[in-house]
Amino acid sequence: MPAENTFKGIITTVNRCKRSRIYMNHLIIDPQKDYLLIPGLVWSCIPGEPAGGLAVYISRGAISRVIPASSAYEGSGENMEVINMPEITLMPGLVDCHVHFSMDCENLFQAIDDWENRPQLVEQRVLRAAADYLSAGVVAVRDGSDRNGIGLRTRDNINAGCFPGPLVAATGRAIFRKGSYGDFLGPGITDIDEALDQVSRLKAEDIDQLKVVVSGLVSFREYGNVGPVQFTVPELRKIAETAHGLGISVMAHASSAAAVETCVLAGVDSVEHGYFLETRQLELMARKGTSWVPTLSPLGNLVKTGSLPYEGAVMDVIRRSFETQLLRVKEACEIGVALGIGTDAGANHVFHGSSYHDELGYYLEAGLDTKTVVSLATSVSAKIAGLGDRIGSITPGKQPYLVGIETNPQDTGLSRPGSLKALKNPAWVITPGSCR
Repeated sequence: MPAENTFKGIITTVNRCKRSRIYMNHLIIDPQKDYLLIPGLVWSCIPGEPAGGLAVYISRGAISRVIPASSAYEGSGENMEVINMPEITLMPGLVDCHVHFSMDCENLFQAIDDWENRPQLVEQRVLRAAADYLSAGVVAVRDGSDRNGIGLRTRDNINAGCFPGPLVAATGRAIFRKGSYGDFLGPGITDIDEALDQVSRLKAEDIDQLKVVVSGLVSFREYGNVGPVQFTVPELRKIAETAHGLGISVMAHASSAAAVETCVLAGVDSVEHGYFLETRQLELMARKGTSWVPTLSPLGNLVKTGSLPYEGAVMDVIRRSFETQLLRVKEACEIGVALGIGTDAGANHVFHGSSYHDELGYYLEAGLDTKTVVSLATSVSAKIAGLGDRIGSITPGKQPYLVGIETNPQDTGLSRPGSLKALKNPAWVITPGSCR
């Protein structure tokens, strides 16, 4: 049996696990075949409006054109597979801008121990995580580093067709200053020359983006405490300029107003987390074109479940930090900061795939409308992840990373305030085969 068909069976089994409850069709596009998809509605570019009476023609593993359904069969050859989806709205797949394949969603220290002592268990988790993303309609992710290169290997294995999964943009190992937060993300550096050497080594490892750790973690004991800033503006600017000179974008772990401002002034491309930033930093980000990935789920899911991740954590501190972040997300949208949907999946109570829909719900809770959230989840997040030239819209030349949601053709289920329910259970997930 061909490998792709074998893994299609595996993903069907995984989708029927207790947590997923999703019975989807996973269409793996054969680059040697042509496909004609005829859904009830096509949502080609977001923002925009879904349109009926259209068909999507896929040829040689890429979207060739969007054509009137009435003329869809003209010139079709024997090697074309026609798929009618009358109750489906076909749209670009979802993108998660911040995940950690290496982490187990429960206990970071146990996960780190597993990297060294139980590699087979780690491989099983990665396989399940990759399947869970597809089950949730997440067709692409950006992995936020680990010191063992698990995210990088996951990207390569999925690309090689070893198992099905989302398109992965990988950062490899992160740069952080030794003695500061980040030792599970990379080897650490002691001076800027060493950091620049590491950028060159990571380029040789074929990373997609560079991850730099600029602050510590958000404290769950003391509101607003995230530890010191690890780099000065000139130091971080040297790192960013070196990466940019090699054609690599930079994502920066940063919380606190000081850390975020350092990142923006240094010229990083996206700020990750960004807790406790202020209006000044948001205005600066809008002017400089710096994106923000607020990662609401790590705190929001703890608040929602009433869970405390470690002894001494204070729920009131977690709740206050989360509520402040919601206010800043709304403000960022109003100011014009590009927002990426990123879950920080792998963190405590943040599950690969399923927690993406928690994240979308928090954006609605922050006051954003549904179409804005879907736009952020597709085209905007694709661009932030460095994948905007490949995915994020149903337009000629893009790769067919798509989802189909079951809706009445007269109502996408996304037009009503607070309604993103249709996205949770995609009826179809479409990805290219291993020839990418």
